[in-house]
Amino acid sequence: MPRKKQRRTGDYANCRSDFVNDRLSEPTDSAARANHRPPWHLPEQLAGYAIATVFFTLTGPFETYAMSLPLRLSYWAGAVAAGWLSVTGAIALIRRLPFTTGWTRMQRTLTGMAAGALLAVFAVWAFDTVFDRALGRGTGSAPLYLMALNVGAISALIGGIFLIRLRPRLIEPAPLPKANPFLARLPRALGQDLISLTAQDHYVEVVTAKGRELILMRFSDALEELSNYPGTRIHRSHWISAHAFAGHFRDNDRLMARLTDGSALPVSRSYAALVRRMKPVENRDSP
Repeated sequence: MPRKKQRRTGDYANCRSDFVNDRLSEPTDSAARANHRPPWHLPEQLAGYAIATVFFTLTGPFETYAMSLPLRLSYWAGAVAAGWLSVTGAIALIRRLPFTTGWTRMQRTLTGMAAGALLAVFAVWAFDTVFDRALGRGTGSAPLYLMALNVGAISALIGGIFLIRLRPRLIEPAPLPKANPFLARLPRALGQDLISLTAQDHYVEVVTAKGRELILMRFSDALEELSNYPGTRIHRSHWISAHAFAGHFRDNDRLMARLTDGSALPVSRSYAALVRRMKPVENRDSP
């Protein structure tokens, strides 16, 4: 006897699913905007450079306080620039080395800061030597170890302040969940609010909140693709979504699962205990 012709949709593997637009909305407050900036935000870098320059200029370490204010400002503007470029350059280099590809952003940044701090001491010392010679005062007047202590302490202070501010931006974002391959098979008109799946020969009948359709695939393959979707198998031929479970009841001697669309599906004995433990969703109007 010929089978009644059923509507078949074929395999919708190439159809794009109707996902919610996941574009991040623009932050509305200053703190949120700050956390959305790139890790090395140029205005913040310039502000840090200015703070360090003013600090050294006003404190005048390494006998630079004896200089006139314009000369002292010029000296520390150049010295801090040399140190700052050393640190940022080291961080940029560390981030591009092949063996650091598996590191987190925080690990690469801290390693770059440590390496850059060592380079900064020598860079500042070299600048001090060139500056003194340009003024006809011979070589740099400050011992290297003393300059290392001073520059290191100030760099650690300013670096710590900026690291606290940058920390939220250095945390690796959580990986985006992969698109569910089964949902990608569904036509857009069917939506993605699954209610149940039922095996029918070589097809799977998919029921959603917007309707039902036949998908050409094995039932076992459908369940495998839905392994991360909230739901459970209740019968050798039936699967239900956890979001669509409205409770259970007995029809004569058979346990039935009631669904939010008003339908009911049989529960086999091997899945009966699982269904009895399931928590029904809040009652909502049936379509």
